[in-house]
Amino acid sequence: MAADHRHQPTQAVAAVRQLHAVVRDASQRLTSPTIENLDYCRCRMDEAADAFRQLQAAITVGGRKQDAALSASLAELRAEIARVGILLDSAAAFHAGWIQRAGSMVAGYTDKGTPVMPEGRRRVILEI
Repeated sequence: MAADHRHQPTQAVAAVRQLHAVVRDASQRLTSPTIENLDYCRCRMDEAADAFRQLQAAITVGGRKQDAALSASLAELRAEIARVGILLDSAAAFHAGWIQRAGSMVAGYTDKGTPVMPEGRRRVILEI
């Protein structure tokens, strides 16, 4: 095989495991959904996406045993990415809830003493 930038299957498995570690690092930060942690997660997931694109372009076809090892590593990575998605959804819901709560706290009360319903117009922008 030529000495191009293609990964051997064992190198591909190692690269996928490295990607998994990056995604796991991002997901651990999301258990506390502060703005700083969300931004950190975004940066780590950008890194993982770039590395995955490079890996995807470089993977060579190996034997069945090597393909099975790569498939198992990719399945673990896929599961971790799914967990990140769930945590991001939860973080968005958490912050949307606080926005709603803050809106109701500043809206005040009616003359009958009931809380005024805040305006229904809200926007959440999430860059992925």
